Amino acid sequence: MNKEYYLENEEFVIDDYDLKKTFSSFLPGLAGKKGIPLWAFYVNRGQGLCSFGVENKDNPILEFSPAVTAYQNVGRVGFRTFVKLQGEVYEFFGTKRSQSTQRKMYIKRDKFKVSEKNEELGLQVTVTYFGLPNDSLAAIMRKVEIKDLTGTTRNIELIDGLSQILPFGTPNTLFKEMSNLLRSWMDVYNLENDVPFFKMRSTTSDSAEVGTLDKGNFYLSFANEQVIRPIVDGELVFGHDTSMTTPVSFQENTIDELKSKQQITANKIPVGFTPVTLELNASDTFVLRTIIGHVNNVDQLNSKVSEMVSSQYFDAKENESALVINELVQEVDCKTSNPVFDQYIKQNYLDNILRGGYPLLFEGDKGNHVYHVFSRKHGDLERDYNFFNVAPEYFSQGNGNFRDVCQNRRVDSLFNPKIGDYNVKLFASLIQLDGYNPLGVNGSTFQLHDRVDVKSLVEQNFDNKHDVMEDILSKKFTPGTIINTMSNEGITSSRDDMTLLSEVLKHSEQNIEASFGEGFWVDHWTYILDLVESHLAVHPDTKKAFLFDNYDYKYYSSPVTVLPRDEKTVLSKEGKVRRYGSLLHNDEEKVERLAMDIDGSNWAVDGKGEVIKTNLFTKLFTLAFNKFCTLDPEGIGIEMESDKPGWNDAMNGLPGLFGSGVSETVELLRLLKFLRNACEFNGSMQLPPEFVDYIFRVNTVLNTGCIGYQYWDEISSIREDYRMAVRFNVKSNSERLNVSDVMALIRQMVTKLELGLDKAKSLSNGVLPTFLHYEVTEYEEIFENGKPKIGHYKLPLVKAKAFKLHVLPAFLEAPARHLKVSDDAQSNLLDYKNIKSTEIYDAELGQFKTSECLDDMSLEIGRARAFTKGWLERESNFLHMNYKYLLGLLKAGLYEQYFKEIGTNLVCFMDPEVYGRSILENSSFIAPTCNPDPNTHGQGFVARLSGSTVEMLHMWTMMMFGHQPFVVEDERLKLNLKPALPADFFDENDEVSFTFMGKTRVTYVNPSRLNTYEGFAVSEYTLEYSDGRVLSLEAIYGEHAEAIRAGEVTKLIVEMN
Repeated sequence: MNKEYYLENEEFVIDDYDLKKTFSSFLPGLAGKKGIPLWAFYVNRGQGLCSFGVENKDNPILEFSPAVTAYQNVGRVGFRTFVKLQGEVYEFFGTKRSQSTQRKMYIKRDKFKVSEKNEELGLQVTVTYFGLPNDSLAAIMRKVEIKDLTGTTRNIELIDGLSQILPFGTPNTLFKEMSNLLRSWMDVYNLENDVPFFKMRSTTSDSAEVGTLDKGNFYLSFANEQVIRPIVDGELVFGHDTSMTTPVSFQENTIDELKSKQQITANKIPVGFTPVTLELNASDTFVLRTIIGHVNNVDQLNSKVSEMVSSQYFDAKENESALVINELVQEVDCKTSNPVFDQYIKQNYLDNILRGGYPLLFEGDKGNHVYHVFSRKHGDLERDYNFFNVAPEYFSQGNGNFRDVCQNRRVDSLFNPKIGDYNVKLFASLIQLDGYNPLGVNGSTFQLHDRVDVKSLVEQNFDNKHDVMEDILSKKFTPGTIINTMSNEGITSSRDDMTLLSEVLKHSEQNIEASFGEGFWVDHWTYILDLVESHLAVHPDTKKAFLFDNYDYKYYSSPVTVLPRDEKTVLSKEGKVRRYGSLLHNDEEKVERLAMDIDGSNWAVDGKGEVIKTNLFTKLFTLAFNKFCTLDPEGIGIEMESDKPGWNDAMNGLPGLFGSGVSETVELLRLLKFLRNACEFNGSMQLPPEFVDYIFRVNTVLNTGCIGYQYWDEISSIREDYRMAVRFNVKSNSERLNVSDVMALIRQMVTKLELGLDKAKSLSNGVLPTFLHYEVTEYEEIFENGKPKIGHYKLPLVKAKAFKLHVLPAFLEAPARHLKVSDDAQSNLLDYKNIKSTEIYDAELGQFKTSECLDDMSLEIGRARAFTKGWLERESNFLHMNYKYLLGLLKAGLYEQYFKEIGTNLVCFMDPEVYGRSILENSSFIAPTCNPDPNTHGQGFVARLSGSTVEMLHMWTMMMFGHQPFVVEDERLKLNLKPALPADFFDENDEVSFTFMGKTRVTYVNPSRLNTYEGFAVSEYTLEYSDGRVLSLEAIYGEHAEAIRAGEVTKLIVEMN
């Protein structure tokens, strides 16, 4: 650790935080199941908190600004604390500070605080922030503690608060561009009740329909259990200093004089400052508590004031805020010899929830409904490009992208086995008949089954206002909709919330809510097999039924069509052949014929308009077959033929250059090998006749043995014919094939992919390439009515007749993925050594980067080439891919190499002074030594919500219990713990303990201090059941293994030899 960065009582402390490297982070925005979340971002400048609001960026209370702007402005447009002693005003946490001033930042999972100790003034000020949990309104809770250090009694005047409070109805983007105009609508209400209510007088759009606003933002401040009327007119504080740098008016007037002045509440951007005159006794502490938030209406606000103006209420909520978070992260509680590592895992678990959601279980008529709460799209001060959404309701859920959510739920089954196949079914169902998928994955909704008597259900479960609840339950709803409506309408029930929701939801069908978004990425499908494998790691005894028995998997249908080659291969203005405009967006004929919801979920149907369904094996086979039919002209990579690249979004130009991804070929090989192994069950598939014809035609070409351009051209034509055949619907879904019918085909596909990967490796310096692109060396123009045919991209269309292959510099992605499919230990070790000999490895930092140098590449490959070296996706240590590579080392059994590399590559083991922020929190990327600014080398940028969290959690599960915790042996379930722990991870008692699957406390006792990956021999297992029974066993089979999986065993002690 470091003397200025250290862990203290689970708080990460940074001394003189405002002099250190800048960073941004955020409060978790997690208000408990029965709370209204808000988003809140902070930086290590000023008083920290620099932006907060509800739902999304367009509902700010304090303006949302990108990180670079926040660092500049938080000291002025943010929280301020002015203290007047003996007629002189001093601003705590301001830019002026003496050498004796000591400032600290304390970061916890649920809150943060800043403190300033000023010996010259004899005062210490501590400011604490946290979100209000489990209440009917959304709010930031702020506590200011002013402590005397002199041992004498003094009279102090204090003005503390916020230099900007935006009225509700102020769109963030418009405010940045037209704040002078928008102030015309602004007003402050309810000041006569000492709790101002801020809202626009009406909606601000320039349209014929003008709406009124009931919702608003508020500011409530109190001390000694008394409300203090705040100042909302900034001129009373700053006077003529419109820069809000110096509180001129406060310098010139006493607090009482300021209070007597008239406040102008209209036509100004309001502020919220609490004026206090106090006598601070020797060594005493004065506490000012402020609550700033959002309510549905002013009546709700006024009705809550008496409850909120209570130090007991405030402090209880502070404790509850911590409890809400701690209850979640207990599921990965562990104790090793390294407490920083232990806390790091908890932070990763929390941040993983914030991107993937936390599963709640409700009883359904066909098994449990799984409902994920607390998730949102990753948007923050450094990800200023993303429009996040956090639903301001109970049981809150937000929006997300397919790749992000699918990845971050990878380990759900390993922590909560009862979620079953929910995640697999969700994401597999979103795969279309053409193998692509929508981008947007939104929170799920529910609908009552048609057979349900809504009136009777409401009367049985709700005490009053039955008509209101009948209206809610007669359409799509969420658990939050029900509980929110009850709270807002004063509706009661004799049942508690969870029991009530279970009673309603067991009569309901859960809807998958998704939307096309903006394109089809080439890699999204690759994460579905991870979900399948995680499920089977816990439920290996259900494999056949899981793959073949459940015919409830649908095919998503987007209002978009992937165009054939002849409609997207164009001649650019520079005379180069490119692939642009690959998608027909808003396919009007398709949308009209199928009456599609452009922004909602649509499902593939048959000729009768019935939604077609099949089993999981069929979905995985159709996915694999579609991807196999998009191999590039050399049979090496998967073509980027639908406008978007793969995981590395910044290679956005490659689709236009006939780019392809080898990473996706690796994943396809992995999927096909899985399907090949699953053929042992001899199940059956249910397919549309169009797909059966697709299989037959491709198989015919495969058997001809043709290769190169001819093979690519013929397969591409067959694929395009198939897509056209299923563009609107399929004839039926009645064709049945046994898996034995496609076994030979699967073997052929595996062989072709293995040959392609061998060819790929021969093209490079021993490192499997990640990206290829093809130069068109021969083409023919397409004519229409004797003239060059112009496509929808407004460029002439051509047909490519010959290609030249180009290999891009080495990237880390394909090698990282390849470690998951290769079982050749010597080859894997050689690949690892080869990686370390390239520019991918930053020897000075001991870290892996995304790629080698891209200087010789054209700007056409994408924004990665235009980015600064060592920044974002360009040649940086992009933590997600770095961790994916580390996980690959672990999966490949390269244990010595893995434990060597985590010493410099896991954030928790880095020097925080170099990393520049809490080493309990991940970043998206770390600037390597190729970055032109040496001050950034080793520094982390873009906070927390990264795919790295799930990679770390996956590594943690493999370290703690192995990749397959349950197996079937002699037709019985067996617990199969295979930890990969080095000797120095065991504590002073020779123990490592952790929570297994959210319920069971497992303790490994290792008196010999062995590396468990070099030999894990157990002398005895001791099980303690929840009913108090204690058993000692040599191995755990059958009912005892099932009891552990069901969470019925509270403790398991594993004695190693």
